Amino acid sequence: MKSLLGILAIVFATTAFAKAPTMKLNCAKIPGYKTEVERQYLNKASGGGDIYNVQVTFITKRPDDKLTDKALRECIAKSLTLDGKKDILATAWFRPMAGTNSDDDEQISPYGSLKYISYTASTKSVEVHSMQLRKK
Repeated sequence: MKSLLGILAIVFATTAFAKAPTMKLNCAKIPGYKTEVERQYLNKASGGGDIYNVQVTFITKRPDDKLTDKALRECIAKSLTLDGKKDILATAWFRPMAGTNSDDDEQISPYGSLKYISYTASTKSVEVHSMQLRKK
């Protein structure tokens, strides 16, 4: 899990480095919402460790925290059906207008600032965690 904390910062920088291998996931199909879901494999070459990052993007309509949590958990479960041997970090994003650049998406933080949801393969559990900031 410690390596997952370090990877959180890397997840946001992966677009600036080597493109991580990605695939679309069929999940977060919520009535009244348009979503796009992508799973990235973050290996050493892409700037990550050995984990998956599931990104759920809500387009044109921002969900509340409860709905965001439901979508993230559903998409983690979907990703597990494909490979449950690696840790999975799930993040939610909001794109105000369809067809705009994904680089302008806003992160949604349904659990509060500096908190995230992830699956830990060694314990086979999905939990919300608080990031532990280190002093220099």
